[in-house]
Amino acid sequence: MRRSYIYMAAAGALTALLSGCADENPDWNYSIPQRICGIETGESTVKPLLPKGDSLEEKIRAAVGEEQDASERCLLYVDREQHGNGRNLSIYKDREIEKIDAHQEAEHLLKFTNIQRVELGEHVTSAAIGDEGALVVMACTPKTSKGEPYKYLVTQVRFGKDADKPENLPVRHQQLKEFLRAYIPATFVDRCRN
Repeated sequence: MRRSYIYMAAAGALTALLSGCADENPDWNYSIPQRICGIETGESTVKPLLPKGDSLEEKIRAAVGEEQDASERCLLYVDREQHGNGRNLSIYKDREIEKIDAHQEAEHLLKFTNIQRVELGEHVTSAAIGDEGALVVMACTPKTSKGEPYKYLVTQVRFGKDADKPENLPVRHQQLKEFLRAYIPATFVDRCRN
């Protein structure tokens, strides 16, 4: 079974630099995006996951060729010029042929801590949230993939080493859950045909 959602080999890049007005978001001196990593989620679900700062940069890298639509890596950086390449939030998407258990993968492969299973609704076969992020597996026949007969889409959301470390991790777990409740159904509509 491929594990490329952990170690992505991707080509191509799309970069967007978002800047905004301090009056709109007093603690965030950049515009909070309505779309994150190509998926519409709404500002209210994204904002709690992003740290305060002056600029937000998003980089998307996707596989090309026969594996097109097989994997995607999206990295979000706040104040990258000041803090170097430490990402604040990453979202990885990878196609799988076999169903995997998100909780087991999060615990044993990703080494998440304080893991809990979560229910995210229709099409999601398993989902887990931990202090470091989340892993979601959904039944998903790709709209455009020409490669292997993929049946599942795995989405990993991971906080980077430079992400703010909240004192109240249960609150961050809840904020991550709310983000996933917006992001995962929109991802299904964007990527799946079943």
